[in-house]
Amino acid sequence: MNRKHSFLAVLIGLLLTACQADNMYSTSYCNFVFLSNLYPSSALTRAVGSTGGDFCIVKAVVVQGVYHLKLTPNRGTYADTDLDLVMSTAITGERISYAAMGQKQGLIIGRSVYGQLKAYDLQCPNCDFNYELHWGSQPLELVCNKCKRVYNIDGDYGYVKSGEKGVSLAQYKNVVYTPLDGRLVVRN
Repeated sequence: MNRKHSFLAVLIGLLLTACQADNMYSTSYCNFVFLSNLYPSSALTRAVGSTGGDFCIVKAVVVQGVYHLKLTPNRGTYADTDLDLVMSTAITGERISYAAMGQKQGLIIGRSVYGQLKAYDLQCPNCDFNYELHWGSQPLELVCNKCKRVYNIDGDYGYVKSGEKGVSLAQYKNVVYTPLDGRLVVRN
């Protein structure tokens, strides 16, 4: 193989790798904004402020015309008020719709064991995003009741740990937490 063909083979390999990395990210619209300084002891605030291994299921639910964020942490003990947060529809003049939280108004947000901030869709990607995940027997495992797959979120990917082979969890690309002002943003 000459130098030109070697370069072309390497370039094609890099492009294929880049395409595979992009496939791990969700294409669903997501525009979630949360101000942790308004809820300093909430399960979500503790998950994004941790050094690693803490996650929180975040579901947007309308109760009597008002959005609530229902939080389910993967570990720890919390007061009820830190698990059910009443939300405003505007944050510092920015209009927020809690309906724009992935496939069906649910996210899994926190830090990997390596301390990296992550956000995954709450719906099972192998069941056409029609079945919600819940915490499994271990703190960093999520389970789908439909397909029985167990996903592990201890590292960079929400891979299938057990059950039938399938795709990894849908991950959101832009996850930013600024501790100074307490602003958490998850977007695609």
